[in-house]
Amino acid sequence: MVFGAGDGEVLALSGARDDLGAVFPYAPHEDLVRAFDKVALGEAARRAGLAVPKPATPADAPVIVKPRRTTLRAREGGPLRLHAEPAQTPEEATARVAFLESVGAEPLVQGYVEGDLVAYVAVTDRKSRVVAAVQQRADTVWPRRSGGSVRAETVPLDAALAERVAALLADLNWFGIAQVQFQAPPDGEPVLIDLNGRFYGSMALALAAGLNLPAIWAALAVDRPGPSVERARVGVRYHWLESDLRRSLAEGRGLGSTLRYAVRSRHGLWDARDPGPAVRHAGRLALRALRRLA
Repeated sequence: MVFGAGDGEVLALSGARDDLGAVFPYAPHEDLVRAFDKVALGEAARRAGLAVPKPATPADAPVIVKPRRTTLRAREGGPLRLHAEPAQTPEEATARVAFLESVGAEPLVQGYVEGDLVAYVAVTDRKSRVVAAVQQRADTVWPRRSGGSVRAETVPLDAALAERVAALLADLNWFGIAQVQFQAPPDGEPVLIDLNGRFYGSMALALAAGLNLPAIWAALAVDRPGPSVERARVGVRYHWLESDLRRSLAEGRGLGSTLRYAVRSRHGLWDARDPGPAVRHAGRLALRALRRLA
């Protein structure tokens, strides 16, 4: 079985799935392409009753400027990985739009939504039925306006949100893992901002809460018995220590609270039972720092 680590890898593997000599655990290629298209995703979300960001122009800044597709082939060289970025001023937004257009991407400008980053993560079977789900809320992200979860915690499933996400995944004919991300304003309903149809950065949180999502997905893909599907434990914490340290340094905060939070949290790489990945990553970071100093 083969999984893709990023959007570009998933789409590339999907296009060549008949030649892989391995199980590629996704829906048909045309459905996958549609789900990774942010315009098509927004249309499906509206049909499912989910709120989506309002269209905007650079003059409406602050806004989010994102590519319609996160990966495309560069006019020269290899593939480009593109990201959504916040723009605080019309000038910043205009410059970001111009950059995306210069590399052949289609820019989308959307209103910025204040609120906590919430993720509803599900695994669906080949009939697009949700068989396992966990919900998390981040109280800290980095970078501030467009980053990933730095500190997050599992929370009870929101029944209304679960129903609408299930309808969205059914509309997309989805099979496998889907991390559906929302910005949740303090006084409004969650607004869908993205769908990660692959392994995602804070996946260790779901595992720590009792749901082995990759193993469940793999078992469904080959029609074999998988791990038992239990209700995810609430209150389990995740910590992206590397980014939280960067945040503390950038904001001039002390490192004490960051280190205290790390002690009782699950981490994306560090696990005392399997320290190898974290040690290798630390080595890469050290080499990178040495190159910068040189």
